[in-house]
Amino acid sequence: MVRAKPADRYAALSYVWGVAPRRAAPGAAQLLGANLDAFQQSLPDADIPRTLLDAIWLAKKLGVRHLWVDRLCIAQDDAESRADHVQHMAYVFANAYLTIVAAHGDADTGLVVLDPRRPPQTRAARPAGRDHDDLVQASRWSTRSWTLQEHLYSRRCVFLFEDTVTWECHCELWQGTATGAVQAARGKRHECAHRLSVAPLGFQHAPWPDLDEYARLVMDYSTRRLTLVDDTLPAFSGITHVLSHVFAGGFIYGMPLMFLDIALLWRPQATIRRRALSQQPYLPSWSWMGWWFDGIPVDLILWRASADYVEDARPAGRGQAARRFQPTHSFRIKPTVEWHLTNRAQTIPVASVGLQYRDLRSRRNSGMALPPGWSRSGSHFRHDSDESTVFKYPVPVEEPPEEADEAVARPNEQALPGPLLSFRTTAGFFEVDYAISMVLREKPNPPVAVGNIWSRAGRWVGELRAHDGWLGVQTSNYDGDEKLEFIAISTAMERRGSYVLPREKFEENMDGDEIVDIVNVLWIERIAGVAYRRGIGHILQKAWEAEAQDEVDILLG
Repeated sequence: MVRAKPADRYAALSYVWGVAPRRAAPGAAQLLGANLDAFQQSLPDADIPRTLLDAIWLAKKLGVRHLWVDRLCIAQDDAESRADHVQHMAYVFANAYLTIVAAHGDADTGLVVLDPRRPPQTRAARPAGRDHDDLVQASRWSTRSWTLQEHLYSRRCVFLFEDTVTWECHCELWQGTATGAVQAARGKRHECAHRLSVAPLGFQHAPWPDLDEYARLVMDYSTRRLTLVDDTLPAFSGITHVLSHVFAGGFIYGMPLMFLDIALLWRPQATIRRRALSQQPYLPSWSWMGWWFDGIPVDLILWRASADYVEDARPAGRGQAARRFQPTHSFRIKPTVEWHLTNRAQTIPVASVGLQYRDLRSRRNSGMALPPGWSRSGSHFRHDSDESTVFKYPVPVEEPPEEADEAVARPNEQALPGPLLSFRTTAGFFEVDYAISMVLREKPNPPVAVGNIWSRAGRWVGELRAHDGWLGVQTSNYDGDEKLEFIAISTAMERRGSYVLPREKFEENMDGDEIVDIVNVLWIERIAGVAYRRGIGHILQKAWEAEAQDEVDILLG
């Protein structure tokens, strides 16, 4: 082991740890404060897992002198050092010359496709049609939470599957044998014919807050697994640390603070379970990160429909254009709540400012001054940082850091007070009955219950999606009939269709302009003075204003 120098060229290893190692077990070598000096003299080959040894051999074969492996390069018993490395993990992989992806097995499996001693008959024939994307999707590696950011920020990756080796970079995709992969990786350098524009900080992110892209990352991460539940936030923090350079205010528990009103509108597609950390602060019920989604991505269609500020954007990578959400009708959210983060000892306001310039798209505001860096051409807007993207209206854009300050301190979500949201809003109790169970085809996950919401006069006024198959309260907080408590978190206007109401109900309640005004609500349950999210619903605004007139102070945990 050697200490890194800025000019060092190195490869990084992305792999599945497997079962957490016991320090005295064979193959369980990991860097600790006690063995740092010894590891700098020599590594105990007998105790290094097979995959790591094979990666060391491969790096040498590729002519890369240094290899970065988390297990051997981060002191596992130094909490402060580990937290710092984890937060800056994106930089580790982005600065690597190459990422070696052990896409088959775990730390003890080895890179079996490189083993010349492996009998040919043990190699399973690759099914027809199994190209690179299919192989990645089917791999255990792609199901692990940590590997999302490792893949996202790598400039070049060589994937080693059980029987196949593939190469992936920003302009090339190659698939073949192990020998061919080594030759390709060591081949002559040439200018890429499909090179993408330089992204900020060297990463393929827009220089403005792209909520649609972030939604895709969250959906991907929500399906992945962790060996240790306490790693839920750290395994995603490399992504939020990088994106905090363009998302004003940063993130808290995976929620972008500048779009907090929108971010609260996440929905489950199947039964979800609470993630219970071993120590405080616990993950809050109001964040998608506070729940296990068990392989089914969190439903973020309302994030993507609300992020309507982009007219036309150049894709950040192959296939990205098709992945950008194309709205079929309007979902226009209106913030109504002033949010505060608190841990009871400290409280700070949340600047949910992502939509503050939306009214500039109106013709009557065409003479108003624009935010710095923005220009207008007719009904469209552009920002100096990205001339290729056309916007419907401006959004707050952070000043890019100077090159020397790329790792400058940004809002650290672990340093913000939480996990409670404090706010004042309107609340009401409504009758709810079962409507349908939401079931995903070909998925064994238990369904979520969808309920009808009724007014006191017995009129249908909205719909609720629970977090599981149960539409009742789980405590004895309430007396009388089984009414559920709802709190308003925002309002919205839908036109010519709905993302949240059944089609027939939308058409029954729309006005002459095909518009329905709704209130976005959370079903809550109170325990010891703290409210917890149990589901999300949408109630006709006129019905809400008629029956939910009480203003309440909420601590949402």
